[in-house]
Amino acid sequence: MSRMFQLLGGAILALAVATSASASPAQTAKTAKKAAAHSVTGTLEKYDASANSIVVKTAKGDETLSLGSATSIRMGATRMTPSDLSGHAGQRVKVRYSEENGKQTAQTVQFEGGAKTARAETAAKTPTAKK
Repeated sequence: MSRMFQLLGGAILALAVATSASASPAQTAKTAKKAAAHSVTGTLEKYDASANSIVVKTAKGDETLSLGSATSIRMGATRMTPSDLSGHAGQRVKVRYSEENGKQTAQTVQFEGGAKTARAETAAKTPTAKK
């Protein structure tokens, strides 16, 4: 009877080791594909509200990128919403995006020269003091 318990204990131990080895976190991490980070610079061609995407014209051609709920859109220090994009067609942008399963999703959309533009607009709106 004691011999039977020893064999049963050994079988359980072998099964536990085999199970933990087959589901190791290191192996799972190798099979999971991380989204690669990329960037593209060009001219904002259009914003498609129905598809929630933008088209950026680059030297290599047009790039269509989806906008996610966490996409940050900025012109200098000013935050913008996706609906603001349609009024900025033709301006230079840099878009950082991730690509997963063939879909490009924008993480940030930054208008180039936005800080200068924002300062120039503020200066133009501020009345000058008379001496």
